[in-house]
Amino acid sequence: MPILQAPVAPLPEGISLRGQTAIVTGASNGIGTEIVAQLLERDISTVILAVRNVAKGEAARKSVLARDSIKKANPKAVVKVMKLEAEDYASVQSFTKTFLAENSELHLLLLNAGIGVLKRDVVSSGHEKTIQVNYLSNVLLLLELLPLLNDTADKTGKPTRVTWTGSRMHSSSALAKGKVPLKPGETVLGHFDSEESFVPFARYADSKLLCLFFLFELRKHLTGDKVIHNSFCPGMVNTGMSDVLPIYLRLPMNLIKAIRARSVDVAGWTALNAAVVVGPESHGQFLMDKDIVE
Repeated sequence: MPILQAPVAPLPEGISLRGQTAIVTGASNGIGTEIVAQLLERDISTVILAVRNVAKGEAARKSVLARDSIKKANPKAVVKVMKLEAEDYASVQSFTKTFLAENSELHLLLLNAGIGVLKRDVVSSGHEKTIQVNYLSNVLLLLELLPLLNDTADKTGKPTRVTWTGSRMHSSSALAKGKVPLKPGETVLGHFDSEESFVPFARYADSKLLCLFFLFELRKHLTGDKVIHNSFCPGMVNTGMSDVLPIYLRLPMNLIKAIRARSVDVAGWTALNAAVVVGPESHGQFLMDKDIVE
């Protein structure tokens, strides 16, 4: 791993998202909040902050709207906070039901919510928590909103967009490394739900590998003429995601972040590059920083 990450160029000038509606999941802090801010700076009309903690979401909303750049660029934007608890399928479906009842168009869906915990937990669906939050609930949300994304593309004559916040860490999955291989006849989800498959420092990577597999599978069913669907990795970013680590790991990680982590505004550039800059060539593809990779 290089000591420093490669520089990332700012977004091109002149991007206008006027008239568009976006949903950003995991928008109450970190990269998600910055994505919301950068969408607003580019004149988007409506942004939904989909968050598990509504109070934190409202605080993020207020902090973003207090920025001078947004007061100047987009004072009339509609910015709403809606509850979405990714541990719970019912919460995802409640979110989509409410959104569909209140909105006739959706142009951008940014699947940014994710966790990286070291303790195994099983949620109400019966699935392991990290797999549920990072993968399964994002899949459900996308599929619930896909008809509206298609309808919006028909209405506007332009493709709508779905972008996942992915990670190059997918290559460190316990499955990819052969640490805990699949048994004969074992399903992938059954494997990751089993207690013996849980490798704490690989589970985040496991979930991101599943997201990538879904991306590649969905491109067989969506051509990209109506919905452009991709994923990007922003690299190491200076967020609070490492706060879940025990203190003996958190301190060295914070030191590493201080040396090499990117700021959230740079992460926002990589997100919006995937969401609004790159074209149909990115459909079903994975981008590291701003570049499509095999």
